[in-house]
Amino acid sequence: MDTRVRCWMLLALFLNCLIVPAGSQDTDLSRREVMAKLLDSSNYDANVVPDFDKEVPTNVSIQLIIHDIHSISETAMEYSIDVYLRMLWIDERLDYSNFSTKPKLELDTKNIDHVWQPDVFFENEKKATIHSVTTPNKLMHIHRNGTVVYSIRIAMTLACSMKLHYYPFDKQRCPLYIQSYGYTQENIDLLWHDISPVKLSPNLEMPKFDLIGDIKTSDYSVDVSSTGSFSTLKLEMDLIRSVGFYFLQVFIPSIMLVFLSWVSFWVDPNAVPARVSLGVTCVLTMTTQSAGIRQTLPPVSYVKAIDIWMCVCLLFVFAALLEFAYVNVLMRRPTKKSKTEPDGPASNDTNKTQDEFDKIEVKPTTPENKSKFLKLKERFLPTAQENRSKALQIDNLAKLLFPATFVLFIAIFFIVCFAARVRDFDD
Repeated sequence: MDTRVRCWMLLALFLNCLIVPAGSQDTDLSRREVMAKLLDSSNYDANVVPDFDKEVPTNVSIQLIIHDIHSISETAMEYSIDVYLRMLWIDERLDYSNFSTKPKLELDTKNIDHVWQPDVFFENEKKATIHSVTTPNKLMHIHRNGTVVYSIRIAMTLACSMKLHYYPFDKQRCPLYIQSYGYTQENIDLLWHDISPVKLSPNLEMPKFDLIGDIKTSDYSVDVSSTGSFSTLKLEMDLIRSVGFYFLQVFIPSIMLVFLSWVSFWVDPNAVPARVSLGVTCVLTMTTQSAGIRQTLPPVSYVKAIDIWMCVCLLFVFAALLEFAYVNVLMRRPTKKSKTEPDGPASNDTNKTQDEFDKIEVKPTTPENKSKFLKLKERFLPTAQENRSKALQIDNLAKLLFPATFVLFIAIFFIVCFAARVRDFDD
């Protein structure tokens, strides 16, 4: 009896010595063997959510690395962005800590499709492409505890509803929405990365805007009555427009045009061709500049700050032209006839010099062929010198009134616009 027991004990000890080395050999599997064992179709189904059998949602942590922001278009109300989208989740079916000591496995782009992936999409995306030069820009790492890291590089054009009331002194808040398309919140729960949900490239520069403040992130769920509730992530970027370009291309040229239209106030009222050509040229130039600006903006129903600026500048230029029209009418009003002037068609007194006006004497207006009414009317007509003096007074008044009014408008305009730039978005 004792002999049999001893034999069974020796046999059990011998088998134990054989089994332990066999288990120790499993911990030294190569990467190829680990990959083949994990992705074996008999053990792993890439079409099933990792926590499907547990009836709990799979937490997917998302991180965005913004590589570039460019082509912010006011006309189409969109912006283009180049990002690295990183997603992390735990798939316990890919836990290989029991049979390998490798810290992680790096999958080739051809094997990535054999692993389950979240079906996220960008809700406000207009068009997007995944970079594929020289190979598809995708990355997937599987860690020992089953944590999967998936990264792709995407170039997107996203919609951004812009408010252009204070254009070009405006600020814009452009969003980015990430949502699960096919899985409801019962299967997938999207979360922002705990440490750094959004990272910016250190070389990020935008030609027309500057990024102000921190990028805001939030998460919520969208209820769709027919399909269910979907987990959604939201990112908001606050952008402020750089106005240096507009000062050089819009404000300074328009101010110079308005100043140029005032040169006619110093031109002799008798120089009709010079003053008319100067005023008409300034009006046409201002109209062309205003039309060029409108082509770069969407046809919105409200009035923008740039519209007010261009309209007021055009009004000042046009008012300078109207001022000369009034001066010219004064210069050509009927005047009393001089003694040396024969009866007949009135002579053009506006072509006389100041010395000639001083030598004119008013001749008696008592021709026998005129009625008493015409005699009385002619008695109250001004002289040519009086017409010229009044026209020069109007020019002198315009020299002061036009610049003072325009400077006041400039001060009010820029104070209001710059106050809007420093105002908070919520205000």
